[in-house]
Amino acid sequence: MKCLKVDQKRSVRSSKGCRKGQALTEFVLGLMIMISFFFFFIKIAATFVIGNYIHYATFMSARTYMASAKSKDIQKENAETVLRKMVLNRWKTIIKADSGTSGSVPGGYVGDGDIYLDDPVNFWNQGASYSFTAKFSMYPWNKNGSSVDLKLVSESWMPREQSDVEVCGESKGRIEQIVSGGTPNAKVVWDGC
Repeated sequence: MKCLKVDQKRSVRSSKGCRKGQALTEFVLGLMIMISFFFFFIKIAATFVIGNYIHYATFMSARTYMASAKSKDIQKENAETVLRKMVLNRWKTIIKADSGTSGSVPGGYVGDGDIYLDDPVNFWNQGASYSFTAKFSMYPWNKNGSSVDLKLVSESWMPREQSDVEVCGESKGRIEQIVSGGTPNAKVVWDGC
């Protein structure tokens, strides 16, 4: 035991010679912990910035879905195109789109919501949603499965305007009803809106 010396005056062991490299070891371990905290908070911040952008993407998609077009299918197709262009194949290292959604965009859905009814009360529940998962681990050397999964969903609902086909069909029905109500043999010839 080369490092331990007995001090004759105090009868205390002294190991000054054995402390070579101790400060460097403590510094490296402390630095690893500090860097882990730093990157953990950077990843949280990046996830919430991405979440904010995704919320904007679902809003723009719902707004596109709300805009009138020739048919409801075209409205939905336009909204899915907007959502696809804004979120598809981005940020793969930070977030993962959920695969449980039924839309053409992975993680995204455009259409009627869960509580949509064709009545004035629940008519608003139409639009776009996008769900994704972010994995957080405190230390970069964590084993797989020891991270925390944060599932986030962005939804943007607003009433969809009727398409041209729906408006024309409704107008034609009202005109036929008005005309046929007064004249039994009247025939309505429809040439468009």
